[in-house]
Amino acid sequence: MTVGAVLEYTGLPYFGLNGQYVAALKEAGADVILLPAGQPAAAAILDRLDGVLFPGGLDVDPSYYGEEPTPALGRVNSDLDQLELPLVRQSVELGLPILGVCRGHQMVNVALGGTLYQDIMAEGVSSFDHWASLEKGRDYLAHTIRLEPDSYLREIVGRDEIEVNSFHHQAVKRVAPRLRPNAVSPDGVVEGLESVDGRVLTMQCHPESLAPSTDWAQALFEAFVSAAAVRSRPGTAALA
Repeated sequence: MTVGAVLEYTGLPYFGLNGQYVAALKEAGADVILLPAGQPAAAAILDRLDGVLFPGGLDVDPSYYGEEPTPALGRVNSDLDQLELPLVRQSVELGLPILGVCRGHQMVNVALGGTLYQDIMAEGVSSFDHWASLEKGRDYLAHTIRLEPDSYLREIVGRDEIEVNSFHHQAVKRVAPRLRPNAVSPDGVVEGLESVDGRVLTMQCHPESLAPSTDWAQALFEAFVSAAAVRSRPGTAALA
């Protein structure tokens, strides 16, 4: 799992990540390895991984999908972009299971040739604000999403529609050639992507904040860890 650099009150850079990601993975039975931003992952590290989770975070630099920044673009993290962009591609080439969450959902799409809306409301994609107030809590269910009936996500979740939390202002515009939508919100925003073989699966919401108390979120992490465990020794699943 990748972590970004942040500047703490001491004035020194720190690497930080919402601990809910680690907790959700451990609850599903994974051993977790954190990859710090700032340089591409070494081949020797990739050889030891059985799956990769790309977490939420800041906006993806639009230069990676051929656009100039608009006034609505939020903060970007060039070190994190430089780690994750090649890491997505390398993971796909190695056949590693991938789980992308929020920014990770968007980064996977960009890395494989897709594009993003830099801001949903500014670009007229929707009049619905997909950024719920954090005062309502990370587990606040902001809206529903409809799952594609023939998707791997639908198979994991076991239902046609689920309620999700929502903390994003960007969204998938053009879907990458290797991917297909597996979930859509009522206003037409692509809320999930997956590869045909199911090895790549992404969601725009934050399931790590809903697991383990929400059954579909827990099932998602368990499916990811199970897919990773196939590449590992029996009973183990080392994830980045």
